[in-house]
Amino acid sequence: MICLDGVAQGEALDHLLAGIRARLGNDPEEERVLAAEELRKLARGRLTRLVHDLNSPYVPV
Repeated sequence: MICLDGVAQGEALDHLLAGIRARLGNDPEEERVLAAEELRKLARGRLTRLVHDLNSPYVPV
């Protein structure tokens, strides 16, 4: 699990590959800790966008 929130679209693949390479040697416990942090980042970003969207004025299409 690697969160790409805030990473420019053109840099996403490089960021993802660097993250995978950096984590390849992790033991299972260390990887669980890092994966949990990435999940927290994803959830935080989704909740932030949801709250932002709720505060935006509704414009019917």
